[in-house]
Amino acid sequence: MKSLNVYARAGLLAAACAALTAPPASGKDWKFSSSVNYDTGKYGTPNRVSSIYVPFTLKRYWYEGNLAVTLPFLRQSAQGEITHVGGKPVRISRGRGRASSSSETGLGDILVRGAYILKREGPRSFDLAAAGRLKLPTANETKGLGTGEMDEGMGLEFGKELSPGVTLLADGYYTIIGDPPGLDLNNEILLDIGVYKSLGKNMSLTVYYETRSAIIDGNEDPRELSGTLEFKSVDGWRYDLGLLLGLSDGSPDVGLSAGLSLRF
Repeated sequence: MKSLNVYARAGLLAAACAALTAPPASGKDWKFSSSVNYDTGKYGTPNRVSSIYVPFTLKRYWYEGNLAVTLPFLRQSAQGEITHVGGKPVRISRGRGRASSSSETGLGDILVRGAYILKREGPRSFDLAAAGRLKLPTANETKGLGTGEMDEGMGLEFGKELSPGVTLLADGYYTIIGDPPGLDLNNEILLDIGVYKSLGKNMSLTVYYETRSAIIDGNEDPRELSGTLEFKSVDGWRYDLGLLLGLSDGSPDVGLSAGLSLRF
C-alpha cells in the first residue's frame, strides 16, 4: 500500500493547483493563526508524556479553495517511547524512542494542506471539499519529535447547515504514513464528526468526535472528544480556548489549547 503515495501526492498537487487557478476570493484573502496546545497522557505505557505544540499557520483563500502552510514548534518530555506524527503524539514502538526524564525541544514537521470546493451552498459557505495533506519531515527523529519520513493524505470535508447558526461538520482522510528504518507503520484512516453552534454575534462553539486507526499494530485506535470556544473581537482578531478528552489509550488523557487568528 505504500506505493500509493504517488496518488496521495498527486491529490494534494491537484487540490493546490485547483485552488491556485480558481478566481480570487473577495475581501480578506489571507489568514494568520497560531495556538499553544498542551496535552498529557501515558498512551498505554508506564510513563506519562507531556508535550507543548505551537503551530504558526498562514492560509490563502480563493473562491474555490485554499492553501495553508504550518510551521510548528514542539516541546516534549522524552518518556514512554512517544513520537509526534503529523502533530499528534503516538506510541511509535516498543523499544523505540527515549525513556529518560529529560525534555526535547525543536522544530516540528511542516504541514502543507490544500482544499478545493466541489459543491457550494450559498455565496459564503461550502458543502463538500476535496483536500490533500503533506507532512514534510523537518522534525528531529532522534529526539522523538517526528519519524523523519514524509506522510501524504487525501480526504473529503463536509459541512451542512442544519438551522440558522447550527452546522453539521464531518471529515474523512486516508494518509500514507512514511516508514522509518526498521519500522513498518500502518496507513491511517481518520474520521470525525462535529457540530458548530453560533452563541451570538461574536461567539461560537465547535464540538468534535474524532477516531483514527492505529499506525502501530497492538496500539489502541486514538479516539478523542474536543470542544473549542471562539470569540471575535471588534478589531477583527479571533481568540479561542479548547479542551480535549482522550477516550482511549491511543490518545492523550487531556489536552488544553489557546489560540488566535486574524483574517486580512
